[in-house]
Amino acid sequence: MKRALLLFGIVLTVVCGGVIVTSWLAASPSQAASAGAGFGTWAPTSQYGWHGSMRVGDVHTYCIRPGLAAPTGKTTDHGVRTDAAGLTPQQLTGINHLVSAYGQTTDPVQAASVGWAVKAIADWDETLHSFGYRGDSLAGAINWTFSALAPKHNERVQELATSYYAEATALAAGDTAPSGRLVFTASQTDPLRGTVTAEVPQADGFGTVELSGAVFADGSTVRSDLRAGESYDIHVTGAAENEITVRGSGVFPTAALAAVRYFTTPGGQDTAGPAGAAEITVEGADDAPRSLVFAPTISTQVVDRYVHDGRFVDEVLFAADGAWPRSDDDAYAVVHAEADIYRSTSEPNPGDVPPGEPVATLTLQTDPTVGPTAPYRVEAVEPLPDPGFYTAVWRISAKSQGDEVRGRLPDGYAWEEQYGLRSQTIMVPAISSRAQEELTVGAPMADDVIVDGPVPRDGLVLQTAVFRAVEGIAPEETCTEENLVWTSAAVSVDRPGTTTFTAPEVPDFGTYYWQESAHDAEGTPVHVGRCGVAEETGVAAPPTVVTAAQPTAGFGASIIDTATVSGRVPETGETVLVFRLYRAGDGAEPSSACTEETLVAETTPIPVTGDGEYESPAVATTASGTYYWIEELTWTPRGGDPRTLATGTCGIPEETTVVERPSVTTLATPRAATGEPFTDVATVTGLDDSVDAELVFSAFLHPTGDAAVCSDRIAETEPVPVTGDGEYESPAVTSDTSGTVQWIALLQYRPSPESDVVVIYRGECGEEGESTIVDDLAATGPALPAERTTRIWAAAGAGLLGLGLGALALRTRRP
Repeated sequence: MKRALLLFGIVLTVVCGGVIVTSWLAASPSQAASAGAGFGTWAPTSQYGWHGSMRVGDVHTYCIRPGLAAPTGKTTDHGVRTDAAGLTPQQLTGINHLVSAYGQTTDPVQAASVGWAVKAIADWDETLHSFGYRGDSLAGAINWTFSALAPKHNERVQELATSYYAEATALAAGDTAPSGRLVFTASQTDPLRGTVTAEVPQADGFGTVELSGAVFADGSTVRSDLRAGESYDIHVTGAAENEITVRGSGVFPTAALAAVRYFTTPGGQDTAGPAGAAEITVEGADDAPRSLVFAPTISTQVVDRYVHDGRFVDEVLFAADGAWPRSDDDAYAVVHAEADIYRSTSEPNPGDVPPGEPVATLTLQTDPTVGPTAPYRVEAVEPLPDPGFYTAVWRISAKSQGDEVRGRLPDGYAWEEQYGLRSQTIMVPAISSRAQEELTVGAPMADDVIVDGPVPRDGLVLQTAVFRAVEGIAPEETCTEENLVWTSAAVSVDRPGTTTFTAPEVPDFGTYYWQESAHDAEGTPVHVGRCGVAEETGVAAPPTVVTAAQPTAGFGASIIDTATVSGRVPETGETVLVFRLYRAGDGAEPSSACTEETLVAETTPIPVTGDGEYESPAVATTASGTYYWIEELTWTPRGGDPRTLATGTCGIPEETTVVERPSVTTLATPRAATGEPFTDVATVTGLDDSVDAELVFSAFLHPTGDAAVCSDRIAETEPVPVTGDGEYESPAVTSDTSGTVQWIALLQYRPSPESDVVVIYRGECGEEGESTIVDDLAATGPALPAERTTRIWAAAGAGLLGLGLGALALRTRRP
């Protein structure tokens, strides 16, 4: 009741609709409008107004001036206008869209929804508030009225009206004079192929296009399912002609115009009917006639300019002046081509005369499914014979073609590539290298890069690098940045020859791999050597040492060891030899006899500057026995720690010196007369010449026939100097008393001038050959048997004492 009182007396506007038209309409005479589809009362004013369309003839129109009376009087048709009611192009486009797409209906709910949306586009504020609604929502304004007018349809009208409003206001402003054209393109590789595209910016929906001189991909000349802006494949027909121009025409609907069919009613509403979408006619043709003359050609590019396996590999791309022939099943005609390959020792120039006979040939025929649309790769069957430059010359001749192709070619057609083109020339290089095999640490190392074969016209740039081998990495994988030792500067060469590269210094022992490379003047790689090959390998091996010690020596001798150094001694840092001497203990195994406890001496380091023999300093011995030498070769790099290059093994025969035990044998004068001088002779063996030794002889007298007793000494001689092995005679001794004289020889030495003497040997009393019989008959009596006078009295060596300072317990001083 309250809603009815609020609305009572309010003059309401009537919403009108329109009808779809497909052309511009001229103004028509006035006629009375009538109610269309909708809700409310068809009168100038009423309690709830009229919400829907007004019919003018067979057109549904809709109100565009909210707040005015319903157009129940004479209504004038002004035709399609772009300036109706002062509306903007955007408003006109939206209203035209709604009354054209949804407004030509007899459904009251749909018509009422279009009416509300059209009014809201035309005048938002007036539409929402003309019935007293104070909010700012289109749905709220509709609810304000329809909750009382048509409550069953209230919610649906709200949904549709707000949806229509959103859809219309999202449209871009339409055109007022749409235009368009058909654009034709031809394939670069096949003028019989191409596309057609309709350029109609305001097109809306599918268009119809008819072709002349070509067909669509489906074989038809007319299609009605084309969209503007999309390209469609076409195939030229009438291929028997020398040239042809493809044409076409069509019709496309455009999007909603920025216009409406404008109706006015004196004293009442202005209404809008559909201006609809215009149909625009489009036309187009090839920019230039398509030539159908067929003249196939070839463009080529070798796959690799520098080839190491000697195989010529070419990439061939076909083209043609005019259309490439196609069969009814759309297959490309097959074209045959051949190439001759020529060899030269210098790089050819374009236009040069080919040198001699070809050394190889290539053949090719096109694939009917590919034709000229993709390149072909052609590879020679056999490797090319020698290093040099190889140039292919391709040709296409009519006589080599099948009937289908020959009939399309100009009479006597022949095409041939120019000789000497860079794109058709490969070079088979002959580049090798040989590195210095034996290297010396600290010395330079060298690599020869040998160019035996051709050199490009602009020369070659050579370079090499050295890499150090790493344990656990395969030689062929060693030439990486982490293992790089040195890289040479680039050297340019313009002719074959050998270029020597010298690295400044071998840094350490080990194996080194060189890797040479060559580039042309443009920086394109020509050759890269393989890493780890034998001819590019140098080895800096540590020198080896072979030793030969003095095998034997007399007691007290100074002994030596000799080391023979072989190989390459480092030229930087310091290399030295040190000899260590060990005395074997009793019962010790030779291999384990060299310990700290048995070390006798360690020599001062001997500088080693090259291969050769190096003698150790002499080491004095003070005891007999077995001595073992161990040599050690060490190298100290600049700024580094010493490193052992070679070391000997304890107990090996060639590093063993045996110091002999000295022995003494004696033979005294066998018989002498009383008062007559007699002597003892000592034979010394096993004593070094350098030893400060002496013999002292003692004589003891006892009655002849008694057991040997050495208690009554009748003489002790002055010391007799001993200078090594040999016979030494005692000073003469006499006895005025007859009897038997027993001799005892004493051998002693001084280890040093300041030390006491040390007994080496002392004879025993009663040794065989050490007695002299003294009697009165010695001078006048009968002679002794011959065997007695010539008998050699040899003292047994059983009385030898153990040698060495530690082993000798007996010491004596001169009296």
